[in-house]
Formats: sequence, C-alpha cells, structure tokens
Amino acid sequence: HRSHFGSSRRAGCFSLGAHLQAGSRAVRQAMATKPVKSLESEEQRLHRIRITLTSRNVKSLEKVCADLISGAREKELHVAGPVRLPTRTLRLCVRKSPCGEGTNTFDRWEMRIHKRLID
Repeated sequence: HRSHFGSSRRAGCFSLGAHLQAGSRAVRQAMATKPVKSLESEEQRLHRIRITLTSRNVKSLEKVCADLISGAREKELHVAGPVRLPTRTLRLCVRKSPCGEGTNTFDRWEMRIHKRLID
C-alpha cells in the first residue's frame, strides 16, 4: 500500500519538474520579445486633466463647457464629456415674520447647484 502511494507521487514530481522547466524557458523567450514602453506613452498618461464645473445657472455652465471642449478639440486633444452629474438641491424653510409673532407663515427657499465633468 505505502510503496504504491510513494511511487505515484514520485512519478508526478518528475513530470511536474519537466513541465516547470519547459514553462520557464517559454517565459524567458516571451520576456526577450516583449516590447519596451516608449517615453511618449508615459508622457501622454501623465497629462490627464479632469475639470469639474459647478454653477447655479445652467445656461452659463453649458456655455463654459462648450467653450472648453471646442478649445481642446481645436488643439486636437481627446475630450470626453461634459458628463452631467446629479444636481444638488439645497432647501431652506424660513419664517416670514421677522419678530416671531403673528401667523406661522414660512418661505421655502431652494438653490440648485448643477455640476459638469470634463475629462
């Protein structure tokens, strides 16, 4: 029993060792033919610009986005966007009466902040 188990394990080791040696040769050959990164690709990767614009006025925000994108495309740069991010709505409930007397009447004020992302 025991000798049979040991012999099969030994046989497995020999075939595994041959497989590892063949694999390491293939790895060495692949590394020798691997292309080297050029400096230009690294420089392009470094100059990634992300611009986040926020405004209360949608019209002016869209105009600035369009101006930035058209300027970047004139210089033949890759531009993605504008990505419209969720609008943040700030709400404030305020009493109308300055002194606190009288009818309990409230004003509901709201400010919307629009956000755009340009890559």
